[in-house]
Formats: sequence, structure tokens, C-alpha cells
Amino acid sequence: MENLTLSRPRNAFLLYFLTACVPPWIGWSLLVFGRIPQNSWLSGAMFLTGESVSLAGLVATFGLQGRKGVSRLLKEAVRVNVPIHWWLYALLVPQVWFVSAGIVYLLLHGSPITFKPSALLAYGTPALLVPFFFGPLGEEFGWRGFLLPRFVERFSVLPACFLVGVIWSVWHWPLFYKGIIKSPLQEIFFLVATITGMSFLIGAVYLRTKSLLLAMLMHWSINAAQTVVGELLPGLPENAANAAAFRWCVWGVLMLFVLSTIPILLADRDSPIHLRATEGTTQTSPEVDKSW
Repeated sequence: MENLTLSRPRNAFLLYFLTACVPPWIGWSLLVFGRIPQNSWLSGAMFLTGESVSLAGLVATFGLQGRKGVSRLLKEAVRVNVPIHWWLYALLVPQVWFVSAGIVYLLLHGSPITFKPSALLAYGTPALLVPFFFGPLGEEFGWRGFLLPRFVERFSVLPACFLVGVIWSVWHWPLFYKGIIKSPLQEIFFLVATITGMSFLIGAVYLRTKSLLLAMLMHWSINAAQTVVGELLPGLPENAANAAAFRWCVWGVLMLFVLSTIPILLADRDSPIHLRATEGTTQTSPEVDKSW
């Protein structure tokens, strides 16, 4: 019985990573390497294999905590009773991030800065609303719901956000394969650095509110902001999103947000999900699995 108890967390993590990584790596690779044509009816199904991350989080949580753990995650996925400033943080920070990066890019290139406020109406269109049900809903039960709290339990909050970000970025590798082949160092840097930075921002929302819904909304808001910024700042060239200069601006502004988020993550030891104290002691929460 003792050996079984000790092996359960390892088995749960193995199950998590197999479920979260194998399906999309196979599905996306089939698309990237042309084994399945982009216009094939199977291409959509292969792209949606990325939804397996949330499934992995739910399955692994059930393996460790049973129905109680799954019920907790489902409640967090509909938790709306959180302070208003966290709603503003989750929804507005991504917009400020990309708009600021766009302004910096335009200033560096001596281009006029003009705004097109009507572009904000795009946030109410199906083209931007429907993707919420893919990346954010299909991933956050895994990255924030399962993985982040257990890394916080073992490594403390800052290393936990960093590790989740690195794993999250590596998880994306098939989608960025062609770019990595063309410019390996640059593409790998932007992939890992940007997604790891995002991990700190979304991690702060989840750790401070225990609302997976807000984590999903911030994930969605980041994706949407990338799409809208070119319309909101019409002075940006069409290929700005793929230009190294713009990506450096995006990364630089992101780092400012990450640095400002670190004190938020460390300030309150009585956060909804316990944080490890600097002395090496742990404040526990009854809802966090202790078998890890």
C-alpha cells in the first residue's frame, strides 16, 4: 500500500503529460509535415488535438483526488465572484500589452501613431469569440487547473510559473517547427520567452482568484489582442506581427508586465492557493492535493 501511495503522483503526472502532449504532437505534426492536407476534412480534427490538455488535467486530477478534485475544477471554471480588479486585469492587460508594443514599434520607426477605435468591435464577432472554446477552454484545466498548483506545492510560486511556461512553450513546438528551422535561435527564444511570460500573467490571475474562468478569459484576451492590434493601430505594417522588430517590442513590454506581476505573486501568503514561504515552510490549503 505504501508503494502504491508513493507512485500515485508520478503515475498521475505521467498520465497527464501523455494525454496532454502525445495527441497534439501527432496531430499537429501530420499537418505541419503535409501528411494531412490543410484542405482535408481531417485537418480540423488534427488541429483540435490541442484540446487534450484540459482533458489531461481533468483525468489526472481524478486519478489523484477523485470526483472531489474534478468537482473543484469544474466549480473554478465557472467562478465569477472575484474582485473586479482581477476582471480588469485579465481582460485589459493583454490589450495594453500589445497596443503599447505597437506604439513603441511605430515610434522606433518614426511612423505616425493613429488609432482606429472601431476595431474594438471585432471583440464581439464570432471570429474572436469562438476561439475561446478551443485554446483557453481546451488548455486551462491542464496548465493552471492541474499543473500549476502542484508545481507551487513543490517548488514555490515563481519557479512554478516559470516551469509551466517552459513546458507550455515546448508543447507548442510542432506549430512553430517551420519557423524554428528557418531561424532556430530567434524562434525558440521568442517562443519560450513569450509563452513563459504569459504563464506568469495568467498564473497570477489563477493563484489569486482560484478562478479558471478568469485564466481562460485572459488566455483568450491575449490571443484576441494579437489579432486586433493591427486593426487598432492601422499604421502598423501588415507583416509587423512576424517582424523581429515588432516581436522584440512585444517581448519587452511583456517583461515589464511580468516584473510588475512578481510582487503581486509574492505579496500575499494567504492567497487562495497556498504559496511556499521563504523559510521553506508551506501554508497548506485543504483543497490542494498533498500526495505530490
